[in-house]
Amino acid sequence: MGWGTLEATGLGAIIGIGATFITDAARSRRELDQRQTETRRTVYARFLVAISHTHGRIVGAAFGGISGTDRRQAVHDAYHGDVQQSAKTTFRELAITAPDHVIEEAERVYRLLQSVRNVLAKEDVRPDSEEYEQTAEQYFAGRDALQRKMRDDLQSLGRFRRRRI
Repeated sequence: MGWGTLEATGLGAIIGIGATFITDAARSRRELDQRQTETRRTVYARFLVAISHTHGRIVGAAFGGISGTDRRQAVHDAYHGDVQQSAKTTFRELAITAPDHVIEEAERVYRLLQSVRNVLAKEDVRPDSEEYEQTAEQYFAGRDALQRKMRDDLQSLGRFRRRRI
């Protein structure tokens, strides 16, 4: 057997091992990117659900026929609700997962939700009061803007991943 055959076999083995390594690295990176995208999608959805449920609970508490100090306490209790699913808890999850531009928008929406809570805790606020309507409009507009930023972020992850492969 000549040296040419051994060299060709060795070169083939090196090429085969190198190709396997490159393929495995690309697959590993793709799987990591997919997990990151799925994690963000889950956290984004949890936060949107939490703020929506919190809003619904505080509106129900405020306009449920309770007045005075009891109303304030009912709104407060509804706002804090389930600790595991609260807006605050899910905001903290989002803060460690999302990019800065999404976190900033989420914090703005979280503050708007707190403003809604504060307005609803007042004794004289009705569902058709101008103060509540304005505050709720700001909250809903902020929530919609946040949802668009989240969607854009998830779509950009997909585009970035496709370009790299």
